[in-house]
Amino acid sequence: MKSISLGEHEQKVMEILWENKSGSARDILTKLEKEKKLAYTTVATMLQRLFDKGLLNRKETKSGYIYSPKISKEKYSKSIAQSFLKKFINSYGDTALASFAESVDKLPKQKRKYFLDLLDSNDKSK
Repeated sequence: MKSISLGEHEQKVMEILWENKSGSARDILTKLEKEKKLAYTTVATMLQRLFDKGLLNRKETKSGYIYSPKISKEKYSKSIAQSFLKKFINSYGDTALASFAESVDKLPKQKRKYFLDLLDSNDKSK
């Protein structure tokens, strides 16, 4: 999957849909309005853009569209992380790898063990 970055509001819309599995523009607006006042048309435009980016499915109903995530939060997160790491390493090379390794060493013991176990389980040279 090509990495697709999201704006702050688009990210919130996706979070709502990942949590609720589906929703209409009105449903999303109601949840977003708890934090910030937005126009219905703004939410509808964001949903259309997320649909155009390939992140949402939509089903037409009598009262409008119902949107649902086309990609899981986990798959999206992995795509963003992989894209970031690739750009980071391509831009900064060995310095990036050394910095990353130092950061791993500073993780709490349990997180560090989890991370190292993940690396080991994904080692394709075995």
